[in-house]
Amino acid sequence: MRRHLVVLAKRPLPGYAKTRLGAAIGAEQAAGVYARLLYAYLLDLLSAPPPGTRMELSVAAPADVSFFADAFPELLVRPQVEGTLGQRLAASFARAFAEGAETVVVTSSDVPGLSSQIVCAAFEALESRPVVIGPSSDGGYYLIGMRAPGAPLFDRVEWSSERVLAQTEALAQTVGLALTYLPEQDDVDTGGDFERWRLRVRTISD
Repeated sequence: MRRHLVVLAKRPLPGYAKTRLGAAIGAEQAAGVYARLLYAYLLDLLSAPPPGTRMELSVAAPADVSFFADAFPELLVRPQVEGTLGQRLAASFARAFAEGAETVVVTSSDVPGLSSQIVCAAFEALESRPVVIGPSSDGGYYLIGMRAPGAPLFDRVEWSSERVLAQTEALAQTVGLALTYLPEQDDVDTGGDFERWRLRVRTISD
């Protein structure tokens, strides 16, 4: 079974990455948090690659390609299409399937608990199930995977809201697709998220 992983990312620049968090803690600090989360996830993927998986870094703008391609030559680095998050997700799935993938997983890159182990679990679920999703505690999701192209799961979704997961579930239900769920993870998008994450990290290091 040919597997394709797409990781959505952008350069960790102040005012460009984690802008919602930046409004709470400052643009430079938010970019630093994003850099830590992004690189931890990518290095984990490279240290324990999901078996038989083509790994792609899908970056927010063409100007981001050379930055990541030089640092991560092991990964296929390509720019995302322009448009809403839903349009970019749909395009990522469509391109991967068109290139011969049999199962495709798309993830964010800024969730502290995201790991190669979770990605492997997603691909394993797709061996027998049509759609897998990793819910976030804020009402969104950090991972979505599909076993076939064409599922209309990205239309009329209010992105960056607490209704993303519920609306996606409703779309899946209308076309008879059962969702398989991975463990819920916490995001770091607000000042409160940041304080909880920092406390957790400090507790682990003590």
